[in-house]
Amino acid sequence: MKKKRLFGLLLLAPLGLLAGCGGTMTLGFSPNWYYENTTENITGKSERLQYAVTFAPDQSDGVNLEYREGTYVTELSPDTASSMPVYRLHSEFNIAGRYTYGSERGDMFEDFMESTVWFTKASEGLHPIKSEKRVHATVPSTEGGTETWFTTYEFTYNVNYAEDLSSAEYTLDITAPESRKRTVTETVKLGGKETFLDNEEIVIALRGLSLPTSAYFKTIDPQTQRAIGVNVASESVTAPVSFELNGEHVEESIDAVKVSCTYDAKQRGATRNFVYAARSDDNSKKYRSVLLSFEYDVMYSLGTMTYTLKDATFEDR
Repeated sequence: MKKKRLFGLLLLAPLGLLAGCGGTMTLGFSPNWYYENTTENITGKSERLQYAVTFAPDQSDGVNLEYREGTYVTELSPDTASSMPVYRLHSEFNIAGRYTYGSERGDMFEDFMESTVWFTKASEGLHPIKSEKRVHATVPSTEGGTETWFTTYEFTYNVNYAEDLSSAEYTLDITAPESRKRTVTETVKLGGKETFLDNEEIVIALRGLSLPTSAYFKTIDPQTQRAIGVNVASESVTAPVSFELNGEHVEESIDAVKVSCTYDAKQRGATRNFVYAARSDDNSKKYRSVLLSFEYDVMYSLGTMTYTLKDATFEDR
């Protein structure tokens, strides 16, 4: 795998979206993360979601991967990154694992990803303002022509958006391994006509749509660092759930929506599927269209990570 594509996959982790074709349109969003989604008073309201991360390995004759159960936590809160109140979405992913080769077992390692993105209210199109990402990822590799089990990558990736979303400036700073150290700062032309979302806010932006629906928006492709289209399709499903909701246990099958996303690119990869709670009647408001589960294929076809909601705390009601 080429290094450029490798960094793209790392930038996507853990949510790696991919997508198909689309057209020109501006999406409308509602604050479905609130019990009452007709008004959007950001001040003083927040939420915290915690997911268990499990891993199903794909066994091969070469290097294989073992992961312990990990965690993925997101926190949505108000902030003042601009002159007006905006949203701040902070996410943390942590998991421990090791590589194996036949009967040999490597040392345990701990990987993490931390990201923060700031964006405007739903009524203002969820326009991204800036995002920051820090990654520590252990991946199988061959460095300098010598076969090794894995290499640790460490980098930060920060993006600042023009107010009119005509462009964005990103900085990629790779600090490990030593042989890949570099800092790159470039400006990306965005166009400013279609709805544009930062990669880190996509999971909540999908939640702000009137699901099930089809949709199209643009984002920065982590593989090419260029603006690219994302096509969204969705369908109604029933989802079994077991999680804590504001301190009360929920264990039942609920109405949900399966959302599929794909990048509009020559090398599309696998479609990513997300399952959100449906907002179909007064009773289902309590779930606030929350993301219930999703899957992520680990690079090199080493297996699949599954993220399952375990705890949801909503402070608006």
